[in-house]
Amino acid sequence: MSIILKEREWAEKMIQSNSLGKKPSETLYRVARYYIDNGYAKKEVRNKLELFLTHCDHTVSIPKWSDALDYAISRAYKYEAINIDSIDITDTEMKIIDSLDGKQIRRLAFTLLCLAKYWNTVIPNSDYWVNNKDNEIMSMANINTSIKRQGLMYWTLREAGLIQFSRKIDNTNVRVCFAQEGNVVCRISDFRNLGYQYLKYHGEPYFECQNCGVTTKISDPNNKRRQKYCRSCATEIAIQQRINSVMRSRALSIQ
Repeated sequence: MSIILKEREWAEKMIQSNSLGKKPSETLYRVARYYIDNGYAKKEVRNKLELFLTHCDHTVSIPKWSDALDYAISRAYKYEAINIDSIDITDTEMKIIDSLDGKQIRRLAFTLLCLAKYWNTVIPNSDYWVNNKDNEIMSMANINTSIKRQGLMYWTLREAGLIQFSRKIDNTNVRVCFAQEGNVVCRISDFRNLGYQYLKYHGEPYFECQNCGVTTKISDPNNKRRQKYCRSCATEIAIQQRINSVMRSRALSIQ
């Protein structure tokens, strides 16, 4: 499940933009929760979801999506919408992370800490356990390495006393043991590219896209012009600008 700190605001944006996003099942669940919170009855929520789906794709077959819609509504009734301003990282925690030897393991420790604090906020008595899948964690930490290397980093963190493994053999959850009070030095409000956010905090050439908000690497650090958009958004904006230009030219030729 993708981590969204303000699910209601996120759902509003998806409704306004008529977008199912990269994970339609998650979008439908959060949009269903949005309508529930707005006071709609279960049947009305179903109708709203069907309407939202057709706005996203005019060719969609509602019967084919019936099970997905039912599941989204059922899940939405089980869980409250998450509303968190940010996850705060303290100076004490950052010093512990910075003391680790290697950029990858520092990004992993930072990501695990962010996740542990997130889950401890959502589930107050979770005691900083992280139950995300390893591939999700590595993706958020922007780490692309072998399974052997991943295991070695986890083992190093355990030996340093920073994490604890579950006693259950088939349980891959880990508990973060270095969450500590202190002065807030970093606030996380977006869980995409946490590894890049750690590097950006330490002055490396990364920035937040002004369109989608994702933290990404600066294409040309030597270019004095400030980069505004990530590669994906820059491409989309350029295409839209060309379309707008063509439309304006056609409108002028008709006059």
